[in-house]
Amino acid sequence: MRKHGFTLIEVMIVLAIVGVLSAVAIPLYNGYTNRAKRVEAEERLMNLAAVEEDYFNTYREYTDDETNLKKYYGAELGGVSDKNYKIAITLGTKKASYTAEAYICFTKQGSSCSKTNCNVMCTVTSTNQNMICEDKNQ
Repeated sequence: MRKHGFTLIEVMIVLAIVGVLSAVAIPLYNGYTNRAKRVEAEERLMNLAAVEEDYFNTYREYTDDETNLKKYYGAELGGVSDKNYKIAITLGTKKASYTAEAYICFTKQGSSCSKTNCNVMCTVTSTNQNMICEDKNQ
């Protein structure tokens, strides 16, 4: 007489294999998605730096007017529910300099991401166009 189905040992072996694969795959996937979120924010921050320089060349001052930056220059500052970052611009005296900071949150939406609760903070200034990023998880 032939029995149909799987034995308990076979099922347990399959579950063990799936568990091991999941233990490896899920952290790798999270790492890839976090890296993608960070790269998107870094790209937007560097684009903002170029936009600020273009604005400065035209008007001889920097701006923090998000409406103009979005409307005329296409700058994306995040801070909305479908993004995982928020970019804040701080102007210096007489709008002669700026500091732009990108707050990157891996698990929060951009609207609730801030300097105090972000995972990574990247900064670019008018005096230093090289982006400096600080990982706040460590």
